[in-house]
Amino acid sequence: MIEYTSPETSKKVAEVIKRDKKVMFGAHTRTDEIPLVVDHAQGARVTDIDGKTYLDFGAGFAVAGTGHCHPQVINAVDAQMKKLIHISGSDFYYMPQIELAEKLLTISPGKFEKRVYFGSSGAEAVEASLKIARYYTRRPRMIGFLGAFHGRTFAGMTMSGSKKVQRAHFSGLIPEIYHVPYPYCYRCVFKQNYPECIRQDYDGVPLIYCLSYLTDVIFEHLIDPEDVSLIMVEPIQGEGGYIVPPAEFLPALRKVADRHGIVLIFDEIQSGLGRTGQWFACNHVNVAPDITLTAKAIASGLPMSATVGRAALMDSHVDTHAWVPGSHGSTFGGNPVICAAALASLELIENGLMKNTAQIGEFLKEGLTEMMSRHKIIGEVRGLGLMIGIELVQDKKGKKFFPPRVTRNGKNIKEVITGECFKRGLILYGAGISSVRMSPPLMITKDDAQTALDILDGVIARIEEQLK
Repeated sequence: MIEYTSPETSKKVAEVIKRDKKVMFGAHTRTDEIPLVVDHAQGARVTDIDGKTYLDFGAGFAVAGTGHCHPQVINAVDAQMKKLIHISGSDFYYMPQIELAEKLLTISPGKFEKRVYFGSSGAEAVEASLKIARYYTRRPRMIGFLGAFHGRTFAGMTMSGSKKVQRAHFSGLIPEIYHVPYPYCYRCVFKQNYPECIRQDYDGVPLIYCLSYLTDVIFEHLIDPEDVSLIMVEPIQGEGGYIVPPAEFLPALRKVADRHGIVLIFDEIQSGLGRTGQWFACNHVNVAPDITLTAKAIASGLPMSATVGRAALMDSHVDTHAWVPGSHGSTFGGNPVICAAALASLELIENGLMKNTAQIGEFLKEGLTEMMSRHKIIGEVRGLGLMIGIELVQDKKGKKFFPPRVTRNGKNIKEVITGECFKRGLILYGAGISSVRMSPPLMITKDDAQTALDILDGVIARIEEQLK
């Protein structure tokens, strides 16, 4: 049993938290392990109301891609606010929205004609993509993946397969959704070993064993694929544990969708916009979906999402199933101020931050891999760019999970590690059943990365000493 006490809070911090609890929604996921009351932030540093500064390796769940309060983003927002703050982009025209859409069309995957829909959150993008796919195909059924997270609206809950707490007591959800295993090779539900599990030649591409559950079981015994409107998948699973699937996975999924006329949707809300060292995670395997969802880092913290899809799915003048004006829209989507922030953010990502992400991400992975060789509770290090997952195990050989509670006061191993890191000035988040994620701003330096490695190394060493 690990001895652990939550971080101490000052009287000032405790008073703010007390006030918050009296007015804020109780479903929020704040914990005693990270009692952070933020005063201001800059770059990769967050300062609380007591003046203590933390190195931020969470970036507001991968939102602050350009870093906190980047001057170029602030200047773009300031200039736009002096011209036009809001007029509905669903009904009127203005240049920032058009310019941002044009930019997204050039960087989004797929060398085909595309269209853009703007919303205010990733969940809105998920909702829009379901409507687009079902409107176009006129099919009722949908495929999602276990471990996935797509938001907390009814469509998001329906498509997600992450945690039961996100779905409990909300029945009924949208009907006709089928979840299949994601290729979590470190903990394969079928007890297969990659790459020995590859079945050769599915329409000319290799098919990994877990995906054959969709083709050979779901499509043969439960549903006709001709009734399936969409397959939604994260190219790198986020909340599921920052899981990078084998290179064969997305190409095979593309073939499955093409064979049956199914709309393939990539949720790149967390993994997109330079986070992996390329614009989108799917670029690493050269596979393009029919619809790409992006949000989080798009406007450096201002609320925005973009749904980018084939023109044939989203136009009002296509030959079949054309969209009727007014059949979908958003009051705040494509707000001119947020479009200005997004344009500045994408320029920063393109002109240096994406390259920095690849370089610092490789440095971090090398450091974590070396750390894994010395620490018995690190079972795997995985990720691309600055989207890195650290799998925690009680036993490396058997890949044994830690028990749900590893402390006398009922904390799990993720809470202990993130709490201990917080005490030492490092903000980290948990992910999946037994992982810790690193998703810092894309502008971090090698010194920042080394500081984070040193703090985490010390925390894990302390925990392992207690476990002896």
